[in-house]
Amino acid sequence: MLYIVTGENRLACHLADVYQVRFWMSLALKSINLVEGFQGVAFGTMDGLITILGVVIGIASATESSAIVIISGIVVGIANSFGNCFGFYASELAERGEHIRENQHVSSMAETRRSTVLAFVTSLSSMAVLVVPFVLLTNLSYAMIVSLTIALVMLFVLGALVGKLSQESHWRFGIRYVLLGLIGAALSFVVGSILKDLLTLGRWVPPW
Repeated sequence: MLYIVTGENRLACHLADVYQVRFWMSLALKSINLVEGFQGVAFGTMDGLITILGVVIGIASATESSAIVIISGIVVGIANSFGNCFGFYASELAERGEHIRENQHVSSMAETRRSTVLAFVTSLSSMAVLVVPFVLLTNLSYAMIVSLTIALVMLFVLGALVGKLSQESHWRFGIRYVLLGLIGAALSFVVGSILKDLLTLGRWVPPW
């Protein structure tokens, strides 16, 4: 009788271990799926924000026309979204082939397609978010400030998430992403000002 009880206890312990292993494996798989999906989100958001921020700031400083900024932002945003989608998909396929050759973890085609769709959607969303201030606000300077602020906040949040997933300082990554956005906006503003002077005066006058 003692043997039967001991056997049942061992069976119960064994089943508990099996369930525990399955539980942690499911969490690990969910983490992998999250990281795979986040690659597309990070790629689309980062590229979309910096590209469209540069476009709206540069066009606004060059033309001083909200209508032109809106049209340019939408056209470039849609083209950039498709470019990000195709570029990300090609990059993921190349990386997948390399991982297969090196016997490393390989993402499924479903994960690759999902990340590609997320890259497209987030690129398009970034365009919409940065163009909206120019639609709602009549003052071009205020619209530029609002658009810039939104972009920098989103870049910081994205950088912080990347840092957290990389198990590094989220503050450092967030600030790094913000600096990239600021550099892109500043360069675009200078280029826009130069083009404005070239087109209106026929000669270059330093914006400062």
